[in-house]
Amino acid sequence: MAARQWTRVKWSRAGQLAPFLDGLADLDGLEETPPAVAFATMRQSDRTQAARFIAHCLPHMDAVQWVAACLQLNSQPDGPILREARNLVLRWVQDPSDKVRRLCFDAGQRAGFGSAEGAACLAIFLSGGSMAPAEQEQPVNPPPSAFGQAAAGAVLMAALQDGPQRFDEQLSVFLDLADGFAAGQPKGLSGETKA
Repeated sequence: MAARQWTRVKWSRAGQLAPFLDGLADLDGLEETPPAVAFATMRQSDRTQAARFIAHCLPHMDAVQWVAACLQLNSQPDGPILREARNLVLRWVQDPSDKVRRLCFDAGQRAGFGSAEGAACLAIFLSGGSMAPAEQEQPVNPPPSAFGQAAAGAVLMAALQDGPQRFDEQLSVFLDLADGFAAGQPKGLSGETKA
């Protein structure tokens, strides 16, 4: 598979991402290659690693839009708590304010960070701004790798929604979306999840 040109990615070499990956993606022999080439190579051998890699490559806003698009490709989540979390993810894409970012964290806790929607909310919370309570003046920044790990986790859990037998097929679709975001050709998002 030929690599696309990634106009939205600031990194010039895959090895620049190694400190953020915490060993979650094998860059052995790919350190000096452009990220798009490393992604295409990983995708051929291990789609899970490719998802983790591109989650760290994309700018935070693009990565959240990718996660939101993946969630929307899945069927309606079960129950109002998961629907609320998904709706807040979509709301933050439209209004990336600190208020909505903090609402996402609360919704993610209720949904559980072990769900795709909860992990997506956690990724938003870790996307920028302080992790400390809003009233605390001294900011507490998240670890540099935390956002990408949460975003990748959300995508991987979303790919499992229809069961392990469809995981590879679904993840392949999600990776196509990510490649489009990296190339500056994102797919649009629709509105809120219906009750």
